[in-house]
Amino acid sequence: MNDDWQDHNEPPKTRADYRREQEQAEKDFQERDRKRVQVEKEYARKHGNPKGNEPTEEPPMDQRVSPTEVKQKRLGHRLNWAIFWLSALIIVVYLILFFVH
Repeated sequence: MNDDWQDHNEPPKTRADYRREQEQAEKDFQERDRKRVQVEKEYARKHGNPKGNEPTEEPPMDQRVSPTEVKQKRLGHRLNWAIFWLSALIIVVYLILFFVH
């Protein structure tokens, strides 16, 4: 069978080998990301604020409100009002039909 994704000179990988490679790749990524964040913070401390004031710290990730949450809240508010007005209109139609007959 012709497998284009696998080198024909190497024996096939076991699941354990593949899993180890994936875990190592994830560890390498986490280490690079940690170093990148550290370098970015250091750069921000040195060059971040041209006025010379200390940069303001951002709130922790769990206290931030994401744009998606804001949109969901606004959409929920609009939906609640739409339900209210539709219910009111249905009641008005029933009253009109009741008194017209």
